[in-house]
Amino acid sequence: MITTREANRRRMCLDCGESGARLFTDRTDRILRICDLCLRKDDWHRFGLLEREPILGEVPTEYVEGEWCWPTADGPEPGAVITFATEPSPETGHVGWCWWALGDMGDATTYDEARQKAESSLCLRVGL
Repeated sequence: MITTREANRRRMCLDCGESGARLFTDRTDRILRICDLCLRKDDWHRFGLLEREPILGEVPTEYVEGEWCWPTADGPEPGAVITFATEPSPETGHVGWCWWALGDMGDATTYDEARQKAESSLCLRVGL
């Protein structure tokens, strides 16, 4: 059985362990990750789930050696970084999810979209 903390850290479904689960809060504001399949087959709605976007502290924000991870003081420099701007970003003017990848930058509607755009930019810049 996976813990709620581990499911959130690894973006896994609390029920089945599948990666890429969506983020919800329940009536008590507890953060839960549930995949679409478990959401349909189980009775999760009895908890009054509301889907929500992750906050910056809940997601890995640096792309290092082909993997998204949490920032660390040591180790190699990241190839990409994701941030969340609460005021218009000086670089893009965007409020919300922003990404940087080897000098290229942009904004996104969701965290997952920011990751995807940063990875695509890296692929174009390094020829992957």
